[in-house]
Amino acid sequence: MDDKGRVIMLVSILEQPRIINRIIQKASQYGTVDVLAYTRGVYEAGNYDKLNNFSNIKTIKVGSLVDSSYLSRPFLYLKLYFFILFKYGFTRKNIYVLNLDLRIFCSFLLNTVITYEISDIIWLYLSKSLRRVLSAIDFFLAKRSAHVVFTSEGFYKQYFSFLDNTKVAIVENKFKSYSLVFPVQSIIKDRIRIAIIGTYRYKTIIEALINVVSEKDNIVLNFYGDGIYEALELIKSSTRSYNNVFYHGKFKNPDDLERIYAANNLNFVAYDNKLENEKVAMPNKFYESGYFNIPIVCSTNTYVGERVKELDMGWVIEPTKSGIDYFIKNLHINDIINCHQRIKNLNKEIFEFDD
Repeated sequence: MDDKGRVIMLVSILEQPRIINRIIQKASQYGTVDVLAYTRGVYEAGNYDKLNNFSNIKTIKVGSLVDSSYLSRPFLYLKLYFFILFKYGFTRKNIYVLNLDLRIFCSFLLNTVITYEISDIIWLYLSKSLRRVLSAIDFFLAKRSAHVVFTSEGFYKQYFSFLDNTKVAIVENKFKSYSLVFPVQSIIKDRIRIAIIGTYRYKTIIEALINVVSEKDNIVLNFYGDGIYEALELIKSSTRSYNNVFYHGKFKNPDDLERIYAANNLNFVAYDNKLENEKVAMPNKFYESGYFNIPIVCSTNTYVGERVKELDMGWVIEPTKSGIDYFIKNLHINDIINCHQRIKNLNKEIFEFDD
């Protein structure tokens, strides 16, 4: 895509830090970035306020999506269709779309050049019959897109390798500091301090970690962020039951991250490795750990776990109670200190996005 003119970005979760970073990235490539965005009521910590600092970004909130209210979406998308038609007419349009729902929507727009970003493969979570239908649609739309951007090379190699590589780009979700935060040069050494940062989705794994840590007085477990109701309630109740488990609430990205990482010395990013999407995804916590020099623990049989082992920046475990217990029993503070030193010596270009 060229570096002039206008790009229209269709966004389903304006609050997500990854989305905000991508919008700002496009602002350096285009004269005007029109962001037509839905809000979700998540990540609500003022994360998208920084878009106001860019004069060529124009953000228009076109509605609010509710995860459980799928029947309202056709109406909201129809409203978006007419908005685009009245605002841009039938002239040629550069469109950057960031999820499958909106890529399907773009099929009904005329005279478009579409860049399709794939940061999650949602049909991997569905039943076999639904997966067969939705994957066929996704493959067809990817072929019909002018450009396809993957945030993980694992997505491309595992599921979309049929695409012409001249139209494919791998743009990882690297960390962007905005010069607001800086790497942690010396980690805390009094005891093992484990952090789970971000969105809580894997209740069973979280419960297993809490059960293991709660029995060990020399370990602290800190939670930062938000998540599904069941996981969040489990975390909150655990803080009342155990004196070494703490919930610190939502945070602003990236403003609060240096403080958070400096208060911990191990980033727990062990996701459910039975889920196909998680096997090939690259979570942003990998890049944050590398930037802030904090050792990371991931799940076995995942692409991110392979990257962690390759760079020797942490550990991979089986994300079960027995796997977590075995790992914790054999982990010593000196292991974490040595790993921290290794990460400090890594090239930060691996982890940090730089325009």
